[in-house]
Amino acid sequence: MEIIDSGIQIIRLSPENMPTLTKNAEKFSLDFDDAYQYTVADKYDLELLSFDRDFDRTERERKEPSQVIK
Repeated sequence: MEIIDSGIQIIRLSPENMPTLTKNAEKFSLDFDDAYQYTVADKYDLELLSFDRDFDRTERERKEPSQVIK
């Protein structure tokens, strides 16, 4: 995890996390970028914020931007 200006964090998965990413892609029928985001959120216990309804097939709840930005 890398913190840059303004408190924004860049979170990356390590190569050891690729089997989990692959498992999540297959389990929830996600493409690579969705599986990557899901795996990051699951690993770090983060909320998924997206318009992408593909995440609705997963075990984590998805929120739309309008639900958190006022």
